[in-house]
Amino acid sequence: MKSFHWGKDVSIENLHQGFTHIFESTFESTEGVAEYVAHPTHVEFANLFLSHLDKVLIFDYKPTTLRC
Repeated sequence: MKSFHWGKDVSIENLHQGFTHIFESTFESTEGVAEYVAHPTHVEFANLFLSHLDKVLIFDYKPTTLRC
Protein backbone atom coordinates (compact mmCIF):
# COMPACT_ATOMS: atom_id res chain seq x y z
CA MET A 1 0.00 0.00 0.00
CA LYS A 2 1.33 3.39 -0.98
CA SER A 3 -0.82 5.50 1.37
CA PHE A 4 -3.92 5.46 3.55
CA HIS A 5 -6.17 8.39 4.52
CA TRP A 6 -9.48 8.67 6.33
CA GLY A 7 -11.87 11.38 7.41
CA LYS A 8 -15.42 12.34 8.34
CA ASP A 9 -17.81 14.19 6.04
CA VAL A 10 -17.68 17.96 6.61
CA SER A 11 -19.44 19.08 3.43
CA ILE A 12 -22.00 21.89 3.69
CA GLU A 13 -23.72 20.64 0.50
CA ASN A 14 -25.40 17.69 2.26
CA LEU A 15 -24.92 15.37 -0.73
CA HIS A 16 -23.41 12.48 1.26
CA GLN A 17 -26.48 10.21 0.83
CA GLY A 18 -26.01 8.87 4.36
CA PHE A 19 -22.30 8.14 4.05
CA THR A 20 -20.35 9.74 6.90
CA HIS A 21 -16.72 8.59 6.59
CA ILE A 22 -14.19 7.84 3.87
CA PHE A 23 -11.21 5.53 3.89
CA GLU A 24 -8.87 5.89 0.93
CA SER A 25 -5.98 3.59 0.09
CA THR A 26 -3.64 4.16 -2.83
CA PHE A 27 -1.52 1.51 -4.50
CA GLU A 28 1.28 1.43 -7.05
CA SER A 29 -0.50 -1.16 -9.22
CA THR A 30 -3.64 -3.23 -9.66
CA GLU A 31 -1.58 -6.21 -8.54
CA GLY A 32 -0.95 -4.39 -5.26
CA VAL A 33 -4.70 -3.94 -4.78
CA ALA A 34 -5.26 -7.66 -5.39
CA GLU A 35 -2.55 -8.61 -2.88
CA TYR A 36 -4.04 -6.26 -0.27
CA VAL A 37 -7.62 -7.50 -0.75
CA ALA A 38 -6.57 -11.17 -0.46
CA HIS A 39 -4.19 -10.69 2.50
CA PRO A 40 -5.42 -12.67 5.56
CA THR A 41 -5.03 -9.68 7.90
CA HIS A 42 -7.15 -7.49 5.60
CA VAL A 43 -9.80 -10.19 5.24
CA GLU A 44 -10.01 -10.62 9.03
CA PHE A 45 -10.23 -6.85 9.63
CA ALA A 46 -12.76 -6.31 6.82
CA ASN A 47 -15.06 -9.03 8.17
CA LEU A 48 -15.02 -7.45 11.62
CA PHE A 49 -15.22 -3.83 10.45
CA LEU A 50 -17.91 -4.28 7.80
CA SER A 51 -20.21 -6.05 10.24
CA HIS A 52 -20.48 -2.76 12.20
CA LEU A 53 -21.52 -0.60 9.22
CA ASP A 54 -25.04 0.29 8.14
CA LYS A 55 -24.03 0.77 4.52
CA VAL A 56 -20.81 0.78 2.56
CA LEU A 57 -19.67 1.88 -0.88
CA ILE A 58 -16.42 0.42 -2.20
CA PHE A 59 -14.90 1.16 -5.56
CA ASP A 60 -11.55 0.84 -7.26
CA TYR A 61 -10.41 3.30 -9.86
CA LYS A 62 -7.36 4.30 -11.81
CA PRO A 63 -6.91 8.08 -11.42
CA THR A 64 -6.56 10.30 -14.43
CA THR A 65 -4.70 13.60 -14.26
CA LEU A 66 -6.36 16.52 -15.99
CA ARG A 67 -4.22 19.32 -17.31
CA CYS A 68 -6.08 22.57 -17.87
